[in-house]
Amino acid sequence: MGKIKDGPLPIKRKLFLTCIIGTICLLVGIAMCLLLKDRMMLFLSLAVCLFSFLKAFEFYRVIAGEEYEIVEGTCIAVMPKPLRKYRKIKIMDDNGNESTMLLGKQSKVKIGYRYRFYFKETQRLSLGSEYLDSAMSSDCFLGYEELGEFSTQTTE
Repeated sequence: MGKIKDGPLPIKRKLFLTCIIGTICLLVGIAMCLLLKDRMMLFLSLAVCLFSFLKAFEFYRVIAGEEYEIVEGTCIAVMPKPLRKYRKIKIMDDNGNESTMLLGKQSKVKIGYRYRFYFKETQRLSLGSEYLDSAMSSDCFLGYEELGEFSTQTTE
């Protein structure tokens, strides 16, 4: 349990929210079974709960084994992709190296702000196609946290 305390906040949040959602689904299924005698709803909610706990266990393994990669830097460009579920984001780290990543449109990344992105460690190959690469790596993105607006002041 000590490893979870030291884990990144976005991944811990996903772990706990996944457990809570699974538990709520199970409670709703039990209530429906008791009130309406609907056993099918109970079995379906039990399945959702089981898969939620399996997903939460996967998040736990990522945190405990520190099986995640961190990309940190300042967002310098956000390029929406028409008719796609993702957008291209360019990040520049403190050394001036640029990285390009594909994130879902639901992520609210703003130009000029510093971010820390978390990804599962993976050994997948790049296929050269943005669409195929994003489809294969859609489960690798774990979350991000905003570190504040970029400033050029240095502390001595």
